[in-house]
Amino acid sequence: MTKRTATTKATPRMKQCFADLLSRDPEFSALRAEYALKPQAKRRAAAEWTYDESIANSLVGAAFARLQGESVPVPRWPAGFAALAIDPEFAPALLTVGCHEHGCGRPAEGMKLLLQLTQLSPDTADWIEIIDKAGQWLMDAGDAAGTCRLYEAALKARPSEQEFIIGFGWALCRSAKQDEALPWLERAVANAPDNSSVLNDYGWGLAELGRFDEVEKVLERAVQLAPADYHLPLNNLKRMRQLRRKA
Repeated sequence: MTKRTATTKATPRMKQCFADLLSRDPEFSALRAEYALKPQAKRRAAAEWTYDESIANSLVGAAFARLQGESVPVPRWPAGFAALAIDPEFAPALLTVGCHEHGCGRPAEGMKLLLQLTQLSPDTADWIEIIDKAGQWLMDAGDAAGTCRLYEAALKARPSEQEFIIGFGWALCRSAKQDEALPWLERAVANAPDNSSVLNDYGWGLAELGRFDEVEKVLERAVQLAPADYHLPLNNLKRMRQLRRKA
């Protein structure tokens, strides 16, 4: 493997997108070519090790940045880049690099990588959790439409997966598409009628449509079933009653 060293100054490579580096940086493209010839098990092991190293280096860099007078070690490539060059199907690296690209003002490149997660085998380690993390990241970044695209693609791969059903309904609600969201949220409730979080999402979807009579029953049940440390159903029930009085 080509040795990668840290520097103390930002390099142009840190500002380029993954695809550009892969096509224009000889060292980076050589990494992809080198590991493409190796067995899948060795490629995955190398990607895992490189990924963990890059994340650790990022944490160290963040710690240095908080110390006055300390130089911030800047890696040759952003976190996850080398791991994804080594193994283009390594899910944690797809997540990290996709979010990086999107967050750096390249949403099309970021979405392309994040959507690749949905094309991996459902047997991929932590596959559902990683896609859910991608969806949450996109929503936190203000990209509700991208979140919908992600969950819609994930549902094509596994139509009955409850986390994807919930995620798609939630994303549609956040996109102000409550009419489209409700059938998905109803399906989620049918799959898990005693899940307070699912009932809460469904109830709030109804509230945003002004269907207050139905909301009251749904959120009251969500409150009854909620764990002691889960206060969102109660908060939404109080909020819904305020909205109802103003309607």
